[in-house]
Amino acid sequence: MTQLQTFLPLQQQKPQQQFHQQRLVELDWLRVLVFGLLILYHTGMLYADDWDWHYKSTYTSELLTNFMLWSNQWRMSLLFLISGAAVSFLLALQPWGRFIRRRIPLLLLPLVFGMLVIVVPQVYVEAHSKGLINSPNYWHFWYLYLDQTSAEFAPHKTLGKMHLTWNHLWFLPYILAYTIILWAMYPLINSHICAPVWHWLGKTISIRLVILVPIALFYGIGWWLYDKYPTTHNFVQDWFNHARSFLCFVLGFVLVRTPHVWNQFASLRWYLLPAALLTYAYTIFAFNGGSLGDGVIAKEISGLIWSANGWLWILAIIAWAQYWFTFSNPLLKYLNSGVYCFYILHQTLIISIAYGLVPHKLGPIVEPLFIISAVAISCVVLFKVIKRLPVVRVLFGIHVN
Repeated sequence: MTQLQTFLPLQQQKPQQQFHQQRLVELDWLRVLVFGLLILYHTGMLYADDWDWHYKSTYTSELLTNFMLWSNQWRMSLLFLISGAAVSFLLALQPWGRFIRRRIPLLLLPLVFGMLVIVVPQVYVEAHSKGLINSPNYWHFWYLYLDQTSAEFAPHKTLGKMHLTWNHLWFLPYILAYTIILWAMYPLINSHICAPVWHWLGKTISIRLVILVPIALFYGIGWWLYDKYPTTHNFVQDWFNHARSFLCFVLGFVLVRTPHVWNQFASLRWYLLPAALLTYAYTIFAFNGGSLGDGVIAKEISGLIWSANGWLWILAIIAWAQYWFTFSNPLLKYLNSGVYCFYILHQTLIISIAYGLVPHKLGPIVEPLFIISAVAISCVVLFKVIKRLPVVRVLFGIHVN
């Protein structure tokens, strides 16, 4: 019995002890599949019409933009939920101090290395394609990027007086911050003081509340913060994004500790999917200029539907994952060991390969297929190489047992 468990009466320890004894293999599958979707999504950003990005192809598609809107509404939120669930399990399985000693380097080292090395090709391509900085030699450009006093970067400061950026790695500092918050609170969360709260949740929380309450919370967050603090990935000003992301993180943490609710999702899959499709149909309608009217009520109903869309898709995806993915296999274990590395590498590979390929004008079908294939193969090959390098692999989040 751990030191934290001694604070709990025996009758209140039982639920806390049981929830983590069974691995939720559907979350393993979702982690791989959603991170895999990032490759397709960020490749799509090359071609999405009217969506600005670090680099763009000469081919764009309005239809693709409408399709990408589908995953745009839930993709990162689902990743935050999965991360919160993972933290919930790890805190239950590991000593409190050991957890944070392992977690901080796992997130912080790849972030720092990524900002200094991995994202630099992205910055180089964007600076040259948009005419922001004229430094044709990549190595000299890298030196200017690292030199925080360089005149060329003076108009492009991103972090106070610094011009470093994390681009797609913004997920890491957010997850790190949320993890530290829950870690610091965990002795209280897992103490006898909060035991009645968990007991109450176990008796009170229902699938209906899990569907409706987060929708109301997402709507409230949008009403309060969306216009004031639009998403920028500027850590100290990104309050709308923080509120949504942290809510998903906490929901993941809590839901896996209420198995009687979590295990019901699969049985509701045929109800959740049509509801999610209906809300997505409305977002397409609104995204393309449709409106329910000009009044305040119509505006608020529209905001409520947008909020429902993201959460209903998350629940529907979890539900179908519980139904389909009830097994593990060697491929899943291999991809799970490499998915963090793939995440770190993929956007730099997409932009670098596209930068060399787009001028050749291979066509709107061949070009993206080539980029996706080249990125996927490069991720696997680089993972195989990096995981054999004892020091380097830590910088890519690879831990070999």
